[in-house]
Amino acid sequence: MKIADKLEQRLLGMVRALCLIALVGAVLAMIALMFALAVPGRAGVTVDPPVSASEVLSSIPGSQAANDALSSDGANGGYAAENIPHAAGLLIPAPLRDVLDQDNASQPLLDAWLTSIPLADRQRFLDELTQVVTRASQHAASWEWDNRERYVAAAMNQYAQVKIERIDATQSAIEAAHSRSEQLGSSLGTLLALAGFLALLLLLTAIERNTRNSARERSV
Repeated sequence: MKIADKLEQRLLGMVRALCLIALVGAVLAMIALMFALAVPGRAGVTVDPPVSASEVLSSIPGSQAANDALSSDGANGGYAAENIPHAAGLLIPAPLRDVLDQDNASQPLLDAWLTSIPLADRQRFLDELTQVVTRASQHAASWEWDNRERYVAAAMNQYAQVKIERIDATQSAIEAAHSRSEQLGSSLGTLLALAGFLALLLLLTAIERNTRNSARERSV
């Protein structure tokens, strides 16, 4: 019996030591996870990333021939300004409205672009697009009419492409941050449950040891 008691005591001692080590590790891991949750994964991400007119104009060529490919997607005509349903309730600044009135092909394009823009960001899209149109018109003011029209169309296309790509990238980053937070929260919950279980084991082993010691003292 003495050998069995000693073996049992050693096993219980090993269990207590392992539980204590695991509990310390779980607590440290929970602290690390709480720090990770405290630092937002989307820090520095702008929900509506701006695109400046200078950036757009610097990325497109400045001649009619070079702009043909960029502006050829707007070769549809015969649309009235009312055919921009996704701009309903939004303010279309005068410079942009002038372009839409002069080039009916730009109206369905603008409506298609707006479908890719979150509703809350559409007014800013129109404002930035107006800045691009204004700067492009000023840049091409001395050109022939066809050259100016193609250049402005190319600038609008380039702006929309860059803006939509950046918004998509931002949305992906935000979704990844949400997914990361959910995973960290799930891991924290698992560690909390594990820490509770280990604490319970330590409590039970401590009770068992005290009970055994008390019984031994009474038997002496």
